[in-house]
Amino acid sequence: MSLRNVYRVLLLLALATAPVWVSFLTWQFTPWKQPKIVLVDYTVPFESAREHRGAIWLLNHEKYQPPVGERWMPLTSHAGYDPTNREVQTPIAELDLSGKEWIFFTDSYGVYADDLLGIATETAHIDFSKKVFGGISNDDARALANFTSAGHHIYLEFNGIEEPTQPEARAVVEELLGVHWTGWTGRSFLNLYDTADVPHWLPRLYRQQYGNDNMPEGPTLAFIHRNGRLLLISNPDAPRVAPRVMLTPEGEELLPEASSGANYYYWFPVLEALPGTEVLAEFALPDLPAMPVLLREMNASEHIPLLTRKVILGSHRIYMAADLSDVDFEPGSYRFAGLSWFRSITERRRDAFTSQNTYWQFYVPAVTRLLSAPTR
Repeated sequence: MSLRNVYRVLLLLALATAPVWVSFLTWQFTPWKQPKIVLVDYTVPFESAREHRGAIWLLNHEKYQPPVGERWMPLTSHAGYDPTNREVQTPIAELDLSGKEWIFFTDSYGVYADDLLGIATETAHIDFSKKVFGGISNDDARALANFTSAGHHIYLEFNGIEEPTQPEARAVVEELLGVHWTGWTGRSFLNLYDTADVPHWLPRLYRQQYGNDNMPEGPTLAFIHRNGRLLLISNPDAPRVAPRVMLTPEGEELLPEASSGANYYYWFPVLEALPGTEVLAEFALPDLPAMPVLLREMNASEHIPLLTRKVILGSHRIYMAADLSDVDFEPGSYRFAGLSWFRSITERRRDAFTSQNTYWQFYVPAVTRLLSAPTR
């Protein structure tokens, strides 16, 4: 091949790969943002730290300056529970929050005794056991209140106000966020007989309430009240039993990059928004024949708040009533500009019983916009 032809081939390769290397160079030369964010996660039983894996990807991709080092790391960038040093933990109440602008709290559920039995295989507990660390304490709630009263911002996800947070602390945080938990929690299951996925207490509750009748087979949406009451609704089509993410008109205006329509398959609380709170997105419950009866049993609406915002004197208080920083997949490289947009239009497998669709179509664009909202 002549030298001229070699140059032509190289030029064609450069042109063909231009979107990739231009995206990479754009990301590389974009400066890191300076807002001071403290990442908190109480639910990190294992060193994989999947409970805030999604948040780590977003913070790195959007180039928010980490507290230490050159990038956000799964095990050195968060406060809360540290599986590499299980004897010393750092709750919010013990953090030095001076100079911080955001508390980004991905999960407060905690770590339990049976989690420690599954460290080698990273198998989380699937039944009740003694709490080792977790739940927002009264001191934590006061720290959050003081932080927001100083004009700073908080972002919390599911389990911020639900169990095991105690009633006094819950009341403080609910007031801060402008939401109220009804006591009901929901989740979709592919198979209620899958003992590796379904909590072992669920069949026990079913037997207590429904006797020896068999549990439904196939995909099922379960609602559990904190008093132990259990309601189930099933359908052979897995996506038909899952709530869908739906932006409200206010959400469509504030979060133009986020999309409606993705199914959500994991735990979520049944909330009520208090006066003065913006509902930016809702869970649209499946349109099934038995759903109106189930909603009457729960005294709930078919549209349940999913993403809320309350702004007081410049302080933004965000609640994401879904466990979306905890992702069941590896998000991959974050070092390309526009990658989150690209993933949002390619991750659209309706048949996938996974959080990927919701993460890319809704979580990443919504949280990206909300973190930047106070400075816009």
